[in-house]
Amino acid sequence: MKRIKIESLQPGDIILTARPGKGSKFIRGATGGMVSHAMICVQQGSFIDSTMDGVQARNIQREFFEDDENVFAFRLKTPLPTHVVTQVVDYARSQIGTRYSLREAARSVVAVTKPRTNRLFCSRLVARAYQSVGIQLVGDQDYCSPEDLRISPLLVELVLETEVVSQDEVEAMASRPNPIAMTHKAQNEVLDAARLLDPTVENFQDLDRLINDHPEWDDRIADVLQSTGYLDLWRYEVETHPWRYDHSVMATMTTPSIQQDLRAYCIGTVQEAYSGGVRFAVNLEHYRRRHQVSPRRSWQLLIELYETLVSNDHCRREVARTWLAAAYPADLERHMEKIEPHSEMWFSIVDRVEPRLGALARLAIQSEKSTMVCSSCGDGPITDYRIVNAAEAMPGVPSLRLCDDCVRIRRGFGERLEPLG
Repeated sequence: MKRIKIESLQPGDIILTARPGKGSKFIRGATGGMVSHAMICVQQGSFIDSTMDGVQARNIQREFFEDDENVFAFRLKTPLPTHVVTQVVDYARSQIGTRYSLREAARSVVAVTKPRTNRLFCSRLVARAYQSVGIQLVGDQDYCSPEDLRISPLLVELVLETEVVSQDEVEAMASRPNPIAMTHKAQNEVLDAARLLDPTVENFQDLDRLINDHPEWDDRIADVLQSTGYLDLWRYEVETHPWRYDHSVMATMTTPSIQQDLRAYCIGTVQEAYSGGVRFAVNLEHYRRRHQVSPRRSWQLLIELYETLVSNDHCRREVARTWLAAAYPADLERHMEKIEPHSEMWFSIVDRVEPRLGALARLAIQSEKSTMVCSSCGDGPITDYRIVNAAEAMPGVPSLRLCDDCVRIRRGFGERLEPLG
């Protein structure tokens, strides 16, 4: 068996495969193509696709392929700015839970009437994700095949690196609980319960609409969130890998082979130090706003969930950063993600997690006709900082550009600020 090396892919990359089996052969035969399934990479080690189980996120480390199985990867010939790639990824994530449309998937390769619904199949998901930012990969994003993506003139094929997976590892992984499957099960149970109330619900955006528009159903949805275990899925990760969240535990792992594994893990973690977990902060801000306008028990439960996820993600990345700083400082300097204040990427994050800060920064920049001003007041001279306790102080904010007065004020309110090296 083999799997894709994590470092081979970047967010936004498209993975195309030709699985064994009758279904894959039929698709390839009907399209006259080489591939039968499409997936989109959304962050290091994670991709999203649409199968008979609906749209779900999956782990590249757990996705095994036969040795002779064809696996391809493609990327846009003209790279997109990072903040635009983020929008592509956000679209794919927003569709998690959406049901699969076998009928429309079949219609994509047969010339018949083509109604357009909100349900998805693999190539429609990928094409729509790029269409969401104005990139037309294929002639019709609603009806296309994996082969249409493969031959898109806007894409270029990558040299895809794979690694051998031993039979022992395959068996060991199969014998352990599968957190991805646990997540899929809980998500589908929540959405299935919502569909009993409103059959048009496809994903969690639709669930939000349902809770907002029907306060009489709020308690029923809240009960389902609790009873399915959806709110407690994070516990498995923390309990299974406690060393990721406690530097004192990680520091005891000193054997050479483990050290190299830790090094690779920590590098991968700090490469997405701010962008990798920003979705948790975005969702936290989303539910806080919802709850402030229309209080719901469901909103409150989801706020508590995302407060925990923001805190856990921040802790995990700080532990990785601390370990690298002590063991491999050159790696930390080389790989640590840095998001410059007042850059396009900075605004794309801040506008979603702390919109008032984004508005203040824009006013200051406009007033002084320069980005080299304090994010809060517009004064100078300035220094760029990272917020060490961002999970508590300003969830999701990757950095700040501050004058000395604002640094003193913020530290007085409990923010721990370090120069952004």
